[in-house]
Amino acid sequence: MALSVRAISVLERMEPDRSYEPKELRAFAPDLTVEDLHDVMRELWVQRQVERVGYTGWRRHESISPAVEPTLQSGTCRGTGARAARHTRIEPEDLFDHSAFEGMFK
Repeated sequence: MALSVRAISVLERMEPDRSYEPKELRAFAPDLTVEDLHDVMRELWVQRQVERVGYTGWRRHESISPAVEPTLQSGTCRGTGARAARHTRIEPEDLFDHSAFEGMFK
């Protein structure tokens, strides 16, 4: 999913790994209302371009989803792959120690 023009505009003005409070972000987009700015920051957060810092701040820090793994051949990210192969499915019954209650239900 591509970023909106407003989100790209704000993101381009943010320095990497620097915290920004809402007042500082408003300087990047003075024409946006507080609600619109919040929507833009949420869009950037969902797209993993920024992360939350403290209670109201944001920081430009691109991250990759744990479900996505980069491939060396194409340089792009691809879901599942080797990461999924390492995990085995656990059933709820496997998490409960049935032997501790064997005598109770005979």
